[in-house]
Amino acid sequence: MPENSELRYSMSVMLDNAPANGFSENSVLIRVSGPGDAPHPGLPIAFSADNGATLLSPDAVTNHYGVASVGVVSSRVGPCTVTAFVDGDGSRCGTAVTFTRRRSGLTLRLR
Repeated sequence: MPENSELRYSMSVMLDNAPANGFSENSVLIRVSGPGDAPHPGLPIAFSADNGATLLSPDAVTNHYGVASVGVVSSRVGPCTVTAFVDGDGSRCGTAVTFTRRRSGLTLRLR
């Protein structure tokens, strides 16, 4: 197993611009790889979010592709930074998602 100093981390936004309604979800993932870009499975990841957002699951473990993901919801319009903390060694990376005023679903207009 590689030392954490040999690991590389990258975060990607999978879903963005969800309505800030407290239940519509933005989603991010982290990919952890080792020497030769080999996936690094089984690594514990702890996530955090700012700006009043709520993580759907604050802890995850990388799968056989070296990927862990988290959903995040918010009732507050604006950006939110999601940070991943890798295996308790101080390594971390982050990315931003945005919650919008836009409503989801059907809009009815009454006359």
